[in-house]
Amino acid sequence: MKTIGIVLILLVTTLALPLGNSFAVPISSPPTNLVAQSISSTQINLSWSAPINVTQNLVSGYRIEQDASCDGSFATLVANNTLTTYSNIGLNAGTCYAYRVLALNPEGVSAPSNVDFDVTFTVPNAPTGLTVTASSATSLKLSWVTPADNGGANITGYQIQRNGTILVSNTGNAKIAYVDTGLKPLTSQTYRVAAWNSVGLGVFSANMTAKTLNQTGTTSTDKPNLGQAVSDFVHKRNELLKKQREETLRLIQQCHDKAFNATGTARKQIKEDCREMMNELKDKYKEIRRQLQKEFKIFREDTKSLLKEAKKSELVTKKDIKIIERELKNFEKDSKKESKELRKDIKELRKDLKKEQKQNKKDHNKDKHDDDD
Repeated sequence: MKTIGIVLILLVTTLALPLGNSFAVPISSPPTNLVAQSISSTQINLSWSAPINVTQNLVSGYRIEQDASCDGSFATLVANNTLTTYSNIGLNAGTCYAYRVLALNPEGVSAPSNVDFDVTFTVPNAPTGLTVTASSATSLKLSWVTPADNGGANITGYQIQRNGTILVSNTGNAKIAYVDTGLKPLTSQTYRVAAWNSVGLGVFSANMTAKTLNQTGTTSTDKPNLGQAVSDFVHKRNELLKKQREETLRLIQQCHDKAFNATGTARKQIKEDCREMMNELKDKYKEIRRQLQKEFKIFREDTKSLLKEAKKSELVTKKDIKIIERELKNFEKDSKKESKELRKDIKELRKDLKKEQKQNKKDHNKDKHDDDD
């Protein structure tokens, strides 16, 4: 009788336990397909796929971790988000943010998802290659090159300033040319332009000055104007290479640090994520460089035509033409050299990190051997 009583007590106690806990098991697979997409200067939207067997694993929510500035340091952004989407608001413009997601159940948390990142929108870079040429005694024609970086949002128009005051607040379109009319003959005007996007007005281009024709229609070509335009392309290229170098080296270092501190399956996943991010970064800058080369090719052909007309009108000397042509050749030559040096820098960093990892592993094994002794 005593034995039967004990059995009944155990049975009642078992039935009184919460059913959820009796079936909860550690989550065997992490969330997948995390995508971070910037939609404004202050917001990035996240979406991901739930782990396999989400119901059986009693997944109750997701912990979202954020790496502000994409420097490899994650912190909890949301402790428990019940949906597989999230809008991260209140961010800083033009800033890189990385994310990862972990699934939650009564037993704890899963391994982290893949890491994805994006940069919040910012204002566009400065337009480059601004040229101003006389088309008549009362008008000047402006043309420029679209900014290499639109800040993440489409360019919606341009502000044009003449002699320090606003000539056109917003053109309302993405056209990269404008004709200023109603001017006086043989008068000089100075212009600069900046691009608009949904965030606001971007950085202004360099100032360019030109003079209208006289009543007989004599052509005017401003040699320094063309030289400055080439310099703008040089600056634009250098800034582009600098930005690519910084982002690439930072990503390599970040991936190295994560992989070094991980083991097994986690390390393999980190390497796959990093390989994908490196390819995306490479494709991004490859397209920007391709666009810059295309813009420079058009600019080079336009410049040659202008110099040819100016030479006929004896407004520039052979020496002036040689200087501009030399600057054009130097730009193309230096661009190839800078790209080659960037690839060398990346290769050297990979080599150094691999050597560092090998040495750390060697030191770790030595310490372990000393402990065993």
